[in-house]
Amino acid sequence: MAINDPNQTFNDNSRRYKMLTSIVANTYNYAVGRGLDIEQIDAATGLKRTDLIDPEGRLPEELAPTIWKLLGEKYPGQALALHAASAAPLSSALGQLALVAQYAENARSALEALVKYRSVLSDRLTMELVESDTEAIIKIYHPAEEIDGGYGNEAGLAILHRLGCETIGGESPLVRVDFKHQPFASPDVYETFFGIPVSFQQPHNALVVRREALERSTKNGDIHLFRYIQGNLELLKDRWQLHDNPSEISQLYSAIAQNAEILEYSAEALAKQMNLSLRSLQRLTKKYGFTVRQLMDHARREKAEQLLINPTLTIKTISVRLGYSDDRAFRRAFKRWTGKTPREYRSHL
Repeated sequence: MAINDPNQTFNDNSRRYKMLTSIVANTYNYAVGRGLDIEQIDAATGLKRTDLIDPEGRLPEELAPTIWKLLGEKYPGQALALHAASAAPLSSALGQLALVAQYAENARSALEALVKYRSVLSDRLTMELVESDTEAIIKIYHPAEEIDGGYGNEAGLAILHRLGCETIGGESPLVRVDFKHQPFASPDVYETFFGIPVSFQQPHNALVVRREALERSTKNGDIHLFRYIQGNLELLKDRWQLHDNPSEISQLYSAIAQNAEILEYSAEALAKQMNLSLRSLQRLTKKYGFTVRQLMDHARREKAEQLLINPTLTIKTISVRLGYSDDRAFRRAFKRWTGKTPREYRSHL
């Protein structure tokens, strides 16, 4: 989400939200293995190695992205998340979700289990399986990208890709891979990792596979073990009181997308699209840790980045399409979101 001061606002909001300790430990150990100074990590995060002992514990969700940010600053121009994901033990990267996927009957039930229990990994992780006639799209998003720029989401897709290869096997069903952020390294590095072309600055972080691949059997499918792991995951959700409602989030994002198509970015229009009062909409967004304005800024930023790719559109035309009264207001907002003017951003592209 685009916000005035991403790091500060994210930290203030996210201290209530937690992430699986094993994910933080995995990131911490990778950083140390790459040569990041332990004292520097501790100073930035307040972490001690003793905090990482219980892999099924919970730690503040801003810790892992803070470590990714340190890594990115020290090693610019490298696909660090792909490098880490290529060797990360699936059990530490996904916890018991790796097991529930491996023992599922087929790829579809594995993905449905991942979507259902994603909050075990992190409170605000969103994951969605969307199907068309020919494709299945696995979308993921975590607001931690406001700190790390996308490293965590990138690692998430890379881990899911590895999990699919190891769980299903056979010819890769991948059709394409999309990332919201810009590449951290040469696109060739990404295409080598995934084995297909990879697109950046897309509306979603997503793995897109052929729909028929969802019916592929897993190598180790076992309905009894599958139910056993599901029972453990239910206990973890109860233990941590993880009572999320993915349908609310899906409806919210769908309403935002529909309004964006008709160039409508007001809070009142969003509330109307969802058949809610403005106050109810504000309560809903607050429940998930953000504000209506942040959502609108996020939608505008995504649309702006898409439109700037088209060199035939003037900055003034784009500002009108985004609902700004004049292009100066758009320029100020875009500079606040990205640190670049629209012209600088387009030039970089």
